Amino acid sequence: MTPGGGPRAILFDAEGADREVPFDAEATEGLKEDQLLWVDADRSAAGKVTDAIAEALGLAPADIERVSATTGRARLVRTSRHIHLTLHTLEPAEASGDPVSTELDILAGRNIVVTIHDGASSAIGRYLDGLTGDTRLGTASAADLLSSLVDEVINGYFAVIESIGRDIDRLDTVALKGADEERLLQAIVDVRRRIAAMRRLVAPHRDALAALARPELQVEGALGQPWPGLVDRLERVLDAIDGLRDALLGTFDLHMARAAQSTNDVMKALTLLSAVLLPAALVAGIMGMNFPLPMFDEPGNFWFVLVAMVVLAVAILGFARLRRWI
Repeated sequence: MTPGGGPRAILFDAEGADREVPFDAEATEGLKEDQLLWVDADRSAAGKVTDAIAEALGLAPADIERVSATTGRARLVRTSRHIHLTLHTLEPAEASGDPVSTELDILAGRNIVVTIHDGASSAIGRYLDGLTGDTRLGTASAADLLSSLVDEVINGYFAVIESIGRDIDRLDTVALKGADEERLLQAIVDVRRRIAAMRRLVAPHRDALAALARPELQVEGALGQPWPGLVDRLERVLDAIDGLRDALLGTFDLHMARAAQSTNDVMKALTLLSAVLLPAALVAGIMGMNFPLPMFDEPGNFWFVLVAMVVLAVAILGFARLRRWI
């Protein structure tokens, strides 16, 4: 963006030096075949699409209204002079949390591409950072630059997938330790919600990108043919998202297995305690029978019975230890 929130224009010139140029209605006049103009505008800063952008692409009032406001959904609109593609970018949050999403409009006309977004766009920033020195982008078509920008948006999806994958790995570690089970279950639910929200946002882009590869777009030679591999890239994103869901189910299985193991440990301890105390209870019950036997007249037999109870308990513990039950 230029100072004051106006559009930023970069002229890619294959026969000269790539450079930033002032953007106005005259900036698009006289563009050569080996030149490509990229205009980047901040919708929130500019307030609306400027008259210069509308004039450069020959936008009708309906087109201006469409790109001046966010729609909340991916779509592709074709006119006789340009392609209008609406995408949603995703970037990992600084801390574990919901990814940051922004709407990005890309308009491609003859030798010109316009990107419009709200606030800073990480995808645009990454693409600009990858441009060093003079490039040969001037020889590319508008559809080529559009494809490169869309591919950078898809790279953002993969970055979010990697971020969620790292969160799932951390949850696996917590699940194996079996600590703080209530917080672990809540964290699993939160990650599951993030995965579902990401898939709901990304899936509609499949139709928009598939439309770029339709045969009718090959008729307009001035714009060029968008890269058909974008649909395959998006399909890999959706497959990776499904992989995240499977990995999270694995985390839940670990949690349930650890909970079952804890329950088994408790039951084993209770069973062993019952096995130790049951002989003593049996002996005490037998000795408590109200029969006039001579042995009950001897007080010293109490200690003999007590020692027998202890010996039985120690014998049971020794047998359990020998069988590695404890």
